[in-house]
Amino acid sequence: FLLSFNKNFGEDWSIQANVGGSISDMRSDVLDTRGPIADGSETFAGEPVGLTNFFAVQNLSVPHLKVMQRGWHEQTQSLYASADIGYKSTYYLTLTGRNDWPSQLAGPNSKNSSFFYPSVGLSVLLDQIIPGVNRNFLQMWKVRGSWASVGTAFQRYIANPRYEWNESTGTWSILTQYPMYDLKPERTNSFELGMNFRFFNDFTFDATYYRADTKNQTFDPSLPVNKYSKIYIQTGCVRNHGMEFALSYNHTWGDFTWDTGVTYSFNRNKIVDLADNAINPETGEAIPNEILDMGGLGSTRFLLKKGGSMGDIYSTIDLRRDSNGMIYVDETQAIQTSAIQDKEQYIKLGNVMPKGNLAWSNTLRWKNLSMSFMFSARFGGQVFSRTQAMLDYFGVSEASGDARQQGFVEINNGDRVDPQMWYSTIAGGTAVPQYYTYSATNVRLQEMNITYVIPRKWLHNVCDVKVSLIGRNLLMLYNKAPFDPESVASTSNYYQGIDYFMMPSLRS
Repeated sequence: FLLSFNKNFGEDWSIQANVGGSISDMRSDVLDTRGPIADGSETFAGEPVGLTNFFAVQNLSVPHLKVMQRGWHEQTQSLYASADIGYKSTYYLTLTGRNDWPSQLAGPNSKNSSFFYPSVGLSVLLDQIIPGVNRNFLQMWKVRGSWASVGTAFQRYIANPRYEWNESTGTWSILTQYPMYDLKPERTNSFELGMNFRFFNDFTFDATYYRADTKNQTFDPSLPVNKYSKIYIQTGCVRNHGMEFALSYNHTWGDFTWDTGVTYSFNRNKIVDLADNAINPETGEAIPNEILDMGGLGSTRFLLKKGGSMGDIYSTIDLRRDSNGMIYVDETQAIQTSAIQDKEQYIKLGNVMPKGNLAWSNTLRWKNLSMSFMFSARFGGQVFSRTQAMLDYFGVSEASGDARQQGFVEINNGDRVDPQMWYSTIAGGTAVPQYYTYSATNVRLQEMNITYVIPRKWLHNVCDVKVSLIGRNLLMLYNKAPFDPESVASTSNYYQGIDYFMMPSLRS
């Protein structure tokens, strides 16, 4: 439900307010029967069972039949309100508040039953209060600032653990994870400062600076435990800050209009705290502020370090080197890899996040015909391609073909090794990641469309009909990586920028 209020008080004051509530209810129920298909060689009550390629429950192999019932139910009840208060059409104050009662907190043992998220914002139209403003030059100048606190609940069954069915042993688990009762939402506190200009009638410019601190991440630190299968903790603080700029121009000459705009943004993040104040609830001891390995692919790992950034990738392996740091070639002209045992010595490959993003959009209109196109660019960031390593390992890549034709691969400023030896070493196993890490910088024609509006009078004033031809991801103009760095193989935070025989990016 939503109740809205909008009223002016005299000539100076205005208020617009909303009060509302909602219930989000999600349920999943699964009855799962699985097993191999019987092939006619098995018998039941002395009779053969099973029809080849007949996929039905009754055709499953009875000795290997498995039946599983599982599901979950989540509900979030919410109340929220907002108010926009204006004074003399110049000063505006915005207040919001939201309270959520998520089912993840339900239960007699949970200390908290709800989360509250507030925000406040203030904006002022400076062009209305600065005397002598030349309206031919400056049509609008607004400054704004805001602060907000938002959050998300944690996953199911942490505040109220449940016994779990072990399908492999056919038994219920005796103990589950440590029950966490004083749980807090993952909360992001942020503030934003910005200005908006409209000048020379046709130009607009927006600039924004923001900073956001995200705390209370809920995760399993893989602590050694005695009585429980795992322990979750809530700790850490990740700070994001960045700026966004937008410049646009719109002008009409008779029947022709040109609308163009350029946007640029960048974001930096830093791990302010990792597990500085975290306590092992089972022992009461402080958790060592160590490096956390969050996964990855083979020897390419995402590590979290205090002072580092989300998205930092490292290599846990290197080529064996001599005392001068040169690649070691033994008496048989062979090279070897060497695993790095100390996490502090892992080789940093970079960060998968971009240093900046740029976009340029244009729309050209003439009477009922229009054409739009947009170029986009990503600058910086490092990505890893296991696909390229596999192609090198089997000798089917362009690089390995060139090396075979040349007859050698040059290393150490002059030493030459056999191409097969080189690629079977750096590309074998899980590969040596530093030789397959690439810049993610790319520029592309992101979108283009042509549209014609069939006039209403042609259709007896019944309606307008808009006919469009739309193309997306049409042309890669520049790309240093052997795959599309914008392709995503997984929604996991700790698998971004990794290519392992991903589907090629699509043009539509």
